[in-house]
Amino acid sequence: MALFKSSKNRDDQSRRLLLVENRATGLLNLLIVLAIGAVAYTDKVIVEDDSLGYLYVLPIALSAMVNRVPVTIALSLLCAFLQEIFGPPFDSLHLKVIRTVVSLAGYLAITFLVTTIATQRGRLAAEIRQQRDDYERDLILAAQVQRQVLPQPPVVPGIDLAAAMQTARLLGGDYYDFFPVSDNLVDIVIADVSGKGAAASLLMPSLAVVLRLRARELSGPAAIIKDLDGVLKQITNPSTFVTIFYARFNSTLRTLQYASGGHNPPLLVRTRTNETIQLNEAGPIVGILPDAQFADTTVPLQQGDILTLFTDGVTEQENENDEQFSLDRLRDLILSKEADSAAEIVADVAEAVSTFAGTKEQEDDLTVVVAKIL
Repeated sequence: MALFKSSKNRDDQSRRLLLVENRATGLLNLLIVLAIGAVAYTDKVIVEDDSLGYLYVLPIALSAMVNRVPVTIALSLLCAFLQEIFGPPFDSLHLKVIRTVVSLAGYLAITFLVTTIATQRGRLAAEIRQQRDDYERDLILAAQVQRQVLPQPPVVPGIDLAAAMQTARLLGGDYYDFFPVSDNLVDIVIADVSGKGAAASLLMPSLAVVLRLRARELSGPAAIIKDLDGVLKQITNPSTFVTIFYARFNSTLRTLQYASGGHNPPLLVRTRTNETIQLNEAGPIVGILPDAQFADTTVPLQQGDILTLFTDGVTEQENENDEQFSLDRLRDLILSKEADSAAEIVADVAEAVSTFAGTKEQEDDLTVVVAKIL
């Protein structure tokens, strides 16, 4: 979906650019005609005792930049003819011929020089476009790989899981994953790397590897985030950081143990009572502070509870009136979808945000993870 939207946006941008170029060419040709007319009029009416033919150089040079060579040559011939008609007369035919030949030679020399410069500029622009297209194709392939490695929600007794990510650019900096730890334990994680695009996406594989390796080895979410914090400080600079929410669901005890590293507090909606709880016990952003501490919090769960994890791209997406989608809209939407499956809720959230944004460009990666207690 994101790739389709990105491709459509690029096609629209190319069409708009072509339209702008055509309009610019048309305006320049109109300016050329007006300039030639102005020089001819001035040469004939205002300045009768001197030739202003040298002023034709400007419209000829402009024509050489935007038109094909035959058009500019024809324009040069026209300007030489106009100079001969409207310029001051010569008594000697010999001098008249010399002036015409010299003027035409000068016009053609300008045509040749400017056309050469414009051609070289066009070749350089074509090379740049080719490099851009090659880079874009590489990004598209990378984006396809990125989406292929995003996990499918595991089938876990007692919980219905679903997730989706829609990037603002071809590559995204959001991340989500599921780690079945044992028959009755499954870990759910969502993270947001600072920035977006290729730079942020490069950190995602490292983040995924660290979490997958440590999920079974460490005692709980806080210990796993603490370990990740140390790894990030070794492989990144202080300007790169991660917000993360890590939760462990116990299907036997029906509890949720979680720790947060500066991430958006998820929403826990209790459909039986229409109560909404924000899981806002959080530690610092991961990868910045020298001695960051994280703590586990345990929340009891009930049948019908809906846990929604999300990134900034959901609640902070703006519409044409610069209004944000907001946490309140997300809460109301989830409350209205209590009978739906987790996959349906995820799709509804993504569609609601897109509809709310309207024509406003997606500003940040959008990721939603929903866990519904059965």
